[in-house]
Amino acid sequence: MSRTASTPSSPSLRALAGSFFRIGLTVYGGMWGGVRQLERELVELRGWLAPEALRLRLVLSTLMPSPRFIGLAGLVGFQLRGWLGSVVAVFSLLLPSSLLVLAVVMASGPGSLPDFLTLPQRFASVAVVGILLGNAWRHAWDQPAPGAARWGGIALAAAVAVAVHEGVPLVVVALGGLVVGWVLLRGEGTL
Repeated sequence: MSRTASTPSSPSLRALAGSFFRIGLTVYGGMWGGVRQLERELVELRGWLAPEALRLRLVLSTLMPSPRFIGLAGLVGFQLRGWLGSVVAVFSLLLPSSLLVLAVVMASGPGSLPDFLTLPQRFASVAVVGILLGNAWRHAWDQPAPGAARWGGIALAAAVAVAVHEGVPLVVVALGGLVVGWVLLRGEGTL
């Protein structure tokens, strides 16, 4: 049961930290990937925000000069507990991923990735390519586009998949895809 905007609940700093730590630990894909989980945690389970208040903060966080998810945590924390709540929410949201990055850095040492991290890195690359291909496929068939543009997008997504499969670093592939996409789209006045 969600509460209305007129009856917000004021959580303890500990509860606020726990909720945003859990969100930071379990939400992947950023704010937009975790909208349903955010709504479940902040609106339905905790009753801290009305659905409209969460949607407003989602939109406001896109206007802030910060990563959207961090901006959202700061806005929600500020609404619920002021400046200290904002700091606690942002810190708690970032703590899980920061600890994971620190663990990988410590495990990898000064050289390349150790053998036990090579396979998870490979799976992560394949998963990212799968997400890119799925998104390209969805957009290619859902959006009205001329045949050449549709097949060009599919070919570009396939080229990204092949490049990652062949071991080209994901950053290089992403930058290459950005350049090729810009060249293809600039003639259409899209960019």
